[in-house]
Amino acid sequence: HKTHEFLPLKEQYERKKAELGKTEAEIQEMIQKRRLKIQEIKHSVDLSKEAADREKAEGVQVFTALKESVERSLNELIETFEEKQRTTEKQAEDFIKELEQEISELKKRSSEVEKLSHSEDHLHLLQNFPSLKAAPPTKDWTEVSIRPSYEGTVVKAVAQLEETLSKQMKKLLAEVELKRVQQYA
Repeated sequence: HKTHEFLPLKEQYERKKAELGKTEAEIQEMIQKRRLKIQEIKHSVDLSKEAADREKAEGVQVFTALKESVERSLNELIETFEEKQRTTEKQAEDFIKELEQEISELKKRSSEVEKLSHSEDHLHLLQNFPSLKAAPPTKDWTEVSIRPSYEGTVVKAVAQLEETLSKQMKKLLAEVELKRVQQYA
């Protein structure tokens, strides 16, 4: 009887031991799967960092180009205003010179008229009167003015900048897309 009981105990023991071995193998497989998952996640993080760095570099490149465009346009706008101001100043300077020249000629004529009006020589006065009566040739200044027009300059510059940026954006984005396609090809 004792040997009969002993066999089932040993049998049970062997079965349970085999089950434990199977359980241990399953646990080891689960550990291995999780280790692989860790490697997969780490690899994904590395790929993500590479992609982020690449996208960041492309973003910096695109925005730097756009910023430079805006700065160039601003400098051109400032130069336009300065050039218009220089032109206005030169025009004013020329008008002033011309006016001063006319004033000088008118003073000279005024002096001659005054001198003649004090003359006691009748013949001299009558002979010179016609030439002094007519005013010296001068310009009609009534329509002359200095009115520089800056109106619309900023709006025009912004519209031009918008067009430039739009073209540049299309070009830069096409280049970025081309790089991406070449990278995965």
